[in-house]
Amino acid sequence: MLTILLTLMKKIITPGMCFRRLAVFMLGFFIFSAGVSSGHAESVCEHVTLAWLQTQVSIPKDAELVFKKEQGVLCEAVLSINGGLAPVYAGKDFIVAGQMYKNGVSITRMTMSSLSEVADAERKKAKEKEAKDVEMRKSFFKLHGPELADLVSLSFAPGGVSDKFIYVISDPACSHCKALLDGLEEVAAEADLALKLVIYPVLGENSKAMTAHVICEHLGYGAYKTMKKIGPAKGCEKANQRINKTFDLLNKADVSFVPLVVAHDGSWVVEGNDICSVREHLGLDPGTGEKGGGCKKDQED
Repeated sequence: MLTILLTLMKKIITPGMCFRRLAVFMLGFFIFSAGVSSGHAESVCEHVTLAWLQTQVSIPKDAELVFKKEQGVLCEAVLSINGGLAPVYAGKDFIVAGQMYKNGVSITRMTMSSLSEVADAERKKAKEKEAKDVEMRKSFFKLHGPELADLVSLSFAPGGVSDKFIYVISDPACSHCKALLDGLEEVAAEADLALKLVIYPVLGENSKAMTAHVICEHLGYGAYKTMKKIGPAKGCEKANQRINKTFDLLNKADVSFVPLVVAHDGSWVVEGNDICSVREHLGLDPGTGEKGGGCKKDQED
């Protein structure tokens, strides 16, 4: 008899970013009795391919199947997802994510230990891919940065109207975005520039409803920052058009996360809530306060 103890598989995400595409795996306890015939000629792993796994559960498009092995009546498979290895166990028509134990020993831990070189190679490959993607997005905004002007929904200018500005790509349901806005308000005051918000609702239907509410009801910057989760929004054609145009543009750059800060002319981009990099790009001294991100302390450390 095999008992599979399940744990939630954690996906590695970059700190300060909110992502829309998350892998969701089935959790539960499955106990297999000796009633299953062990004399079946077909390998229990024969049907386990990446394509088959994708029919069972949502898997990121760039995931890879890097290992599979028979474990009794189950097939142990290991997926590479964003540079991390994730074990799953497949039956004929289901999969389970988590750890397998047999006779008090973690089969999963033994397998993952044996794949240490594979794990190192996958991390390296993911790091190289991310560096390449970052450069691609920088090149995209250098060419298309000015197109963000038509997607702006809100502005914040502490010194009044200013010809100087930066774009902030944000989602109303993203906590990292709101934390970044606190620091950017100080930046705007110090540099005498405006923040122009492009609302990019990548975190689901509630984000889209909140975005539609902002646009349709002409909410101001302060109301946007204090927004909470709302029910289904009535919506309006203006909101639909702007949301669709925002997705059309940012999908071309393969942007599936928030926040981002983009120079007015697209000459530089900061991904995530990295206020220190924003200040550096603007030629400001490192901030020392809570809103400033403690950049001076980071530099000293």
